[in-house]
Amino acid sequence: MRIMLTGHRGFIGSRLLQRLTKNYSVVGFDLVDGWDRDHFLNNQDLYDCALNEEFDLIIHLAGKSGVRESINDPASYWRNNVEVSKRLFARYPNTRILYASSSSAYEPDLNPYAASKYCVEEAAERYVNTLGMRFHTVYNSSPRQGMFLQKLIDGKLEYTTTHYRDFIHLEDLCDAIEICMKSKYTGTIDIGTGHPFKISDFAPDLPVRLNTPYERQWTCANMEKIKSLGFKPKYSVENYLTSLNKDNIIKLEIGETT
Repeated sequence: MRIMLTGHRGFIGSRLLQRLTKNYSVVGFDLVDGWDRDHFLNNQDLYDCALNEEFDLIIHLAGKSGVRESINDPASYWRNNVEVSKRLFARYPNTRILYASSSSAYEPDLNPYAASKYCVEEAAERYVNTLGMRFHTVYNSSPRQGMFLQKLIDGKLEYTTTHYRDFIHLEDLCDAIEICMKSKYTGTIDIGTGHPFKISDFAPDLPVRLNTPYERQWTCANMEKIKSLGFKPKYSVENYLTSLNKDNIIKLEIGETT
């Protein structure tokens, strides 16, 4: 099988690339690097590159993420998320495409990032063989700098919120994507654990910020579809943080919420 993987240098894509290249022929494509083989063929990004090759499967992870940045620069989110995706769908109307969506798409009016993900889902409905993977909050053993869990681990977190988030480990997410590759589902599918945790419970001694109007209060993956394909998460964010907390650096009062 020959696969196009967009966003192959990102947090999720770089790990998925490592896994897929063991069994498949994979061509990486990114928003800034163009084709990524032995050498770059050009300096154009995914929006401008000539899409001249054919693939058996496309996994489209490229795009901009982040709620706060989207509020300051909504136009770049429209271009990099919506316009790039629409161009990809139109170029490969009969190819199986798995694309990264977000749990934010459930409430598209909250911020430009959520709106962009919802619009991508709307655009994909015109094509018969697309599946939008609604990722929930992804973490890894080496969390991204500046993200919530990394700030918590580094002792740089200044406040928490009353939000509930469904955290899914990167390895579990990649497992789910590989399962989706073999499925015939179209439309959208949630990818998470189905078990949300309250953010303020991760650091109960910190101040709680209540006014966060641009963010979802509650996220919890609907696991019905992905479980029907045989997916079962192996990792727990609670166990992950507990394993890091041998010296009680982090004060945890985590209680799973169903």
